[in-house]
Amino acid sequence: MRDGKWIQPRHMSQEAFEKDYPGLDISGLDVYCPGCREFLKLTRKSTNGRIGAWCRRCNRGVGP
Repeated sequence: MRDGKWIQPRHMSQEAFEKDYPGLDISGLDVYCPGCREFLKLTRKSTNGRIGAWCRRCNRGVGP
């Protein structure tokens, strides 16, 4: 499993993250949060194909 990266620059709130990543992808990539090292599954998908997840502990968006 690899480390994730913070999604920049806009996703400082969960509402903005969910607006930009409206789709769900249940076969998401597994990564570690770059801040707290928590296991995350990247299950959110944007309209242009990017994937991401929201780290509840760090309160930030994480990408591959």
